[in-house]
Amino acid sequence: MSGLRISARCESADPGAPFGGDWYLVAAQADGDVVLAVGDVTGHGLSAAAMMVQLRFAMAAYVAEDVPPAVVLGRLNALLCGSGRGLFASAVVARYRPASGELRWARAGHLPLLLVSGARVLALPNPDGPLLGLTEAADFRHSSVWLRPGERIVGYTDGMVGRGSIDEGISRLAGRIQRALACSDDLLDRLDYRSAGDDACVLVAQRLA
Repeated sequence: MSGLRISARCESADPGAPFGGDWYLVAAQADGDVVLAVGDVTGHGLSAAAMMVQLRFAMAAYVAEDVPPAVVLGRLNALLCGSGRGLFASAVVARYRPASGELRWARAGHLPLLLVSGARVLALPNPDGPLLGLTEAADFRHSSVWLRPGERIVGYTDGMVGRGSIDEGISRLAGRIQRALACSDDLLDRLDYRSAGDDACVLVAQRLA
C-alpha cells in the first residue's frame, strides 16, 4: 500500500472472545497518504470490546474526512467524554506521506512508536496528549520523522510490554523485535502476545522504497 508493507495482529485476553479492547486501523487517503493507528480501551471484556468497536468506527469516519491526526484524536476525545461510560482509551494516529517518507503522528496517552532501523530499535519521542476521555480540554500535538527505505514503524498496545515498569517493558519488546528480525522477516509470528495477560495489538509498517 503506497510503498509500505503492513502487517498487524490483535489478540484478546479472553481466549473465548473474538476481540477485546485493542484495535488498529489502516486507511489509504485520496492523495496517496496512508493513515496508521493503534488504540486501546482501558480494561477488557465486553464493555471494553463494545467501546472499542464504537471508537474504531468513529476513527475510520474521522480519518475519511482527511483531517490531521491531532484532530482525529480531538474528535475521539469529545466522543468518549460525552459517552458517560466512564471508560478511557489510549491511541496513536500517524499519517505517512510516500512522496517524502514523512510520518507525522499524534498520540493520546499511548506508548511511544518504535522505529526499527537496521538492527536498532528506538522509541520515538512522544508528542503531548492525554488519555482519551480524561478531560474535555485535551490538547493533542504532532511529531514527525522521515523514514528511510527498509525502516519500520511499530505501533503497539500495553498488552505487548508485559508486567512491571513501562520502560522495562518497552525495552523487552524492543529486544524481542531485534531477535525476531535476526531470525526471520516474519516479525509478528515471533512476538509474545500473552506476556501481560491483557488484550494485545501490534501494527508494523515498513517503507519499501
